[in-house]
Amino acid sequence: MSEPMDPNDLIAEAAMELLREHGPQTAADWGNLLADAGHGTPDDMTEFVEYVEDPLLGYLTGARYAALDTLFEHRILTHRLTDAEISSGVLDANPDLMVLRVFLDSFDDNEDREIRVVHRGLDDAALAERGIDDPTFPADEGFLLAPDALSECAAGDLIGLFVADRELTLCTVADVVDPTPGFADALANILTDTGAETLDAIVWQLMLEEPTLFRQPAAPLGELLESAGYVRDGDYVAIEGFDFEAFHLANRARMLEIRDNLHPDEAAAVIALVDLVSAAHLEFPEDTSEIGDWARAQITENPQIYVAVAEPPAAAAALELLSELDDHDEILHAVATALADKGPRRVKPAAYWLAGKAADRLGKVIVAEAYYESALDRDPDWVPAIFELALLAADRSDATRALALLGRIEGGESEILHDVLARYAPAEHPELGRNDKCWCGSGRKYKVCHLGKSEITFDDRANWLYIKAQLFSRSPEYFDVVFDLAEVRAQHWDDDDALTRALEGGLAVDTALFDSNIFGVFVERRGELLPADELQLAQQWLQVPQSVYEVASTVPGTSLTLRDVRTDVAYDVADEWGSLNLEAGSLVCARVLPAGSAMRTFGGIEPIAAADKDGLIALLDSPDTEPWQLVEFLSARFAALR
Repeated sequence: MSEPMDPNDLIAEAAMELLREHGPQTAADWGNLLADAGHGTPDDMTEFVEYVEDPLLGYLTGARYAALDTLFEHRILTHRLTDAEISSGVLDANPDLMVLRVFLDSFDDNEDREIRVVHRGLDDAALAERGIDDPTFPADEGFLLAPDALSECAAGDLIGLFVADRELTLCTVADVVDPTPGFADALANILTDTGAETLDAIVWQLMLEEPTLFRQPAAPLGELLESAGYVRDGDYVAIEGFDFEAFHLANRARMLEIRDNLHPDEAAAVIALVDLVSAAHLEFPEDTSEIGDWARAQITENPQIYVAVAEPPAAAAALELLSELDDHDEILHAVATALADKGPRRVKPAAYWLAGKAADRLGKVIVAEAYYESALDRDPDWVPAIFELALLAADRSDATRALALLGRIEGGESEILHDVLARYAPAEHPELGRNDKCWCGSGRKYKVCHLGKSEITFDDRANWLYIKAQLFSRSPEYFDVVFDLAEVRAQHWDDDDALTRALEGGLAVDTALFDSNIFGVFVERRGELLPADELQLAQQWLQVPQSVYEVASTVPGTSLTLRDVRTDVAYDVADEWGSLNLEAGSLVCARVLPAGSAMRTFGGIEPIAAADKDGLIALLDSPDTEPWQLVEFLSARFAALR
């Protein structure tokens, strides 16, 4: 029996049907339609529709939503063929046909359709099978047809794609109608206020305002735009002579102001820094050794444009944007050190922090630590550098220094790191002087033995090691990986805080750490900070996969014995939950890790049904298994409990 649909999905389907029936609507009007149909209150439904996701949902001017299949029904768009398209059966869809991709993206069975979307860079193998060896064809996205679909055509012929019942039909076109002046006049009206707009939005609006447009074959969109005096820049269209560079800059600034709550000056400074790094990448694509001198010269020309990066939110926004670029760390390091050298005094702490983040990602954590210290030399209260130093002190197991650093941050006691450190901070011995013999009986002086050092056992430090890796995974660099797996887990739990619980630990986090290799990066980049015994333990953990175990016996409240069904090796595991909730003979999936004198399952124990054993083992053994597939498989059991 198929699983019942999520109630929100049912409401979203109803919302799309109402949009098809009533035409374009504002969020408020659309929400009222849903409320009138009995789906909730007007306020709740108005908020709901703003989060509806559907490939066939378009956003029009006037803050209106439209069902695109209704707009496109019985319309036809044309395209003029080239020899390359005819021989390969691949249409270079941009710009003439690209607005029709929504009818292909809206189907899960795209692979089996007569027409499907292919992307340059993602589907190169499929393109190569068609004999395409030109890396610029198609330029971006293309439409893959049957190999001989265009065999009877000649270069210059017009073909059309006709929309009916959400399906695209390929046809040849003998004659076209001239849509002018209606096309040019309507286009001018759309672009009056903004100056530039995406081609998708333009075509949607044209179809709404000119109901007769594209009912009969017209010239291809690209030719219509050119003849009306318009030019394209990427996805955008504007009148010839339009300043696209200033337009994109303003859009980027508005995005930063909204997304990161930045002041306009901060957004402009972030963009200037990101553009400087991007320009360095283009100027020195292979040899980065000269970037520093080049960047110093560029910064010297106008150092004030970078000054607002001094604010922590702006510096963080710059780092996030730069993280989206490929192979940017060496370039960012060179540019950031140049900014620290030649930038305004106020920006130096941020510049050193950025240099430290780049050095860290390059595997130079000691260098990074020195940069963070340099940031505090310029501004002792620069919070991002203080926090990074606290994290590094924690990785060294120096809880005393880490807590002292957090104490310099307003609200530092509310940080997750503070709670962790409080658990492992050394006990104070005010009765002992620095030169007194240590309380532990070693015979050494207190100051060289246990002063400022944690007194917890190695077993407890194993738990701390796992938490250190979890904190590392929460950095912006890796949090998306953890979040995506937590979402897979949480969708099987029927409660409001499911995602929060999934992010706090357990299967999703453990899978992100080990199967997405975050733990491997942690060991590589933090290894020289970890105490030697913790580093050795971490390296052992890297060799331990998840496996399927049979519960051999339990000691309620204390431990259980797990036998690996693949290797027949048994382990005594300290796990209170498992000892109380699992019976001998039951099957589980876990990652059993050495932890000092005990074995532990820090990522939790996942019960599995006997019928799922072989399927899970196949997933664990396959080199092609993706981390989300493991989380999905092991979380599916909760569906029966909902």
